[in-house]
Amino acid sequence: MIYLDANFFVYALLDTTTKGQTASSIQESIVKGKVEAATSALALGELMRVLVKNRRQELVRRAIEDIYATPNLRVSEVGSGIPIIALDFLYEYGLKPRDAFHAAIMRSLGLREIVSDDPDFDKIKWIRRISLR
Repeated sequence: MIYLDANFFVYALLDTTTKGQTASSIQESIVKGKVEAATSALALGELMRVLVKNRRQELVRRAIEDIYATPNLRVSEVGSGIPIIALDFLYEYGLKPRDAFHAAIMRSLGLREIVSDDPDFDKIKWIRRISLR
């Protein structure tokens, strides 16, 4: 199972370059059941923020509802213990707070692969980042 960072959804929705095409291809693999994936409520909140910031409010509801309706994609809650784990990652790896949260969520789910265009995840040895090239 792979973890989907917020920027995965942004690229899949808005980008028409190779990165957007790669995200769409991964999304298709998830829908067809070739890949199982997870994301978090935190990632969906980030997606909503980016869409509103880029004046694409009309996409917010459909995007979030489509994510919840996607077969083979699990949306995880952010448990109350996640911030404590994130604190460790914040200091140990020098991550930004949201990246530390995503790493903590991945750890809690037992996941080691993330689809993300954020190279900060490369600092964490137990995470393999799948880039959107």
